[in-house]
Amino acid sequence: MANGYGSTGRRRNRNSNTNSGRTSISSNSDIIEILQGGVKKQISKLDLLRHVEDAIKTVSSEVRSVQRQVSKKTINKDSASFNGPVSASTPQAANHLATKSYVDNITNNVIKNDGTVPLANNLSYRTAPQSFKENDIITKKFVDDELKATLKTIKREKGTNGYPRASAGDSFIIEEDIAMFATDGPEVQVGDLLLCIEDSQGGTHGAVGHQFAIVNTNVVFSTEEKAGILRVATEEDLTSLDAEDSALTPQKYKRALELGSEYNRTIVSIPNYTLTEQDKGIVGVDCRRNTVTLTLPSIGRLSNPKILKYLIKDEYGNSVRNNITLVTSGGNTIQGSRTYLINANNASVKLYNDGQDKWYLESNVSSGAETSQGVKTFVTSDINAGERATTTGAYETVMSIDVDLREYPIGSGFKIVAHSLAAANGNTKTVAIGINGTQVLPTTLTTTTAPNAEFIHHEATVLHSDTPKSIAFGFVIVGADLDAVSAGANNTLSLDWDQKITISVDVNNATAATDVSVYALQVIPLK
Repeated sequence: MANGYGSTGRRRNRNSNTNSGRTSISSNSDIIEILQGGVKKQISKLDLLRHVEDAIKTVSSEVRSVQRQVSKKTINKDSASFNGPVSASTPQAANHLATKSYVDNITNNVIKNDGTVPLANNLSYRTAPQSFKENDIITKKFVDDELKATLKTIKREKGTNGYPRASAGDSFIIEEDIAMFATDGPEVQVGDLLLCIEDSQGGTHGAVGHQFAIVNTNVVFSTEEKAGILRVATEEDLTSLDAEDSALTPQKYKRALELGSEYNRTIVSIPNYTLTEQDKGIVGVDCRRNTVTLTLPSIGRLSNPKILKYLIKDEYGNSVRNNITLVTSGGNTIQGSRTYLINANNASVKLYNDGQDKWYLESNVSSGAETSQGVKTFVTSDINAGERATTTGAYETVMSIDVDLREYPIGSGFKIVAHSLAAANGNTKTVAIGINGTQVLPTTLTTTTAPNAEFIHHEATVLHSDTPKSIAFGFVIVGADLDAVSAGANNTLSLDWDQKITISVDVNNATAATDVSVYALQVIPLK
């Protein structure tokens, strides 16, 4: 057979000798049957090993050749340099190699942070500064040119009584306290900056003042003695009224008027309540269930006493049954007394103060109401108690009414009527009419008529004469006895008829503070 195999299926021994170094086949056990191209074939193990060995040699040779080629194009991490060629142009991906020349060209126009590497190429920049972007670069020359167009130089100016010769952009620091423009220009001081805004030949303010600008670097806040600047007042300034370094704009002035007219409305129904500055305005008193005592704040502790006003009102018309009592604090007085009683239904009183220690009533609806006939009356509805003094050994005002003497021209006048009751205990007590702090018609008595007390009636007439002094006369009735008493020496009083005065019932209890009760006081105009 052409394939080298005999009729028995065994391969013929072509070489019986061993010159080639191969071992001849000795038995059928060395024959391997293989399938090649769909045809069964036989081969000895030895031939198969020989063919495998030849293939391995061929592959090994090819691998070594590839290794030699790769070694020429691979960077050895242990080598100090790499001399092999790089077949790369412009890298496109993150893992592409880049040549030194490519990197050099890219970094040629990059500025190092330390500024030690100069630029190889000139920079190009935009000529219009307003179009610059955040990452744009400009040259020193461009910056210098821009500065020259604005602020070129800073010079020292001393001893000059006028504007200096200057070019636009020049600036001058005033070194001496000189009257540069004393005749017709603004005041400048040491440290001020003078800027030339257009070329100038120098001269007076009237001639070249428009060519300069003055920057005041040492402006101070304005005071009553020194000119300066003022800030615009804040809302807090308008409420506190303490700031001296602020000014009112028309809008703030309008707001100040609004704040000055603002008021609160507070309703008080508890038996005892202490008024605060926050209660300014209307205080409505609900006394339907109980009497109410309102304690006024101490005037000396108010932040702005003279702008504090209270309008105290019997809110539901019950103060006849349940009185409203005003009580002062801090040694203050109301109409000369420490207390004031509101005891007329729907009554109201408005309180002002003198900024020190006195409260005043603008109107006295409850206890000092002025009738259509002009009669002013102070009464108490508590017949059992009345109004009483609280001290001994000195005069104390128990009831009082304010009278405006400007309402009484020469030839007119008024009558004063007061009603009191003295206890029948044998103690000494004195009751008088007070006119602006001066006691007239004093009556000293020691009542012993038990078990009844002594009724005291004071009556005095005051006339506005054309002399410096006014004519005053009156009498006192104690019980059933008439005790006529002149009002001062020569029946005259020293009064200023261009002011307001206080007319009062004054009591001096020698022993017991409650020996005298005062029930009524009237001021009746004479027709």
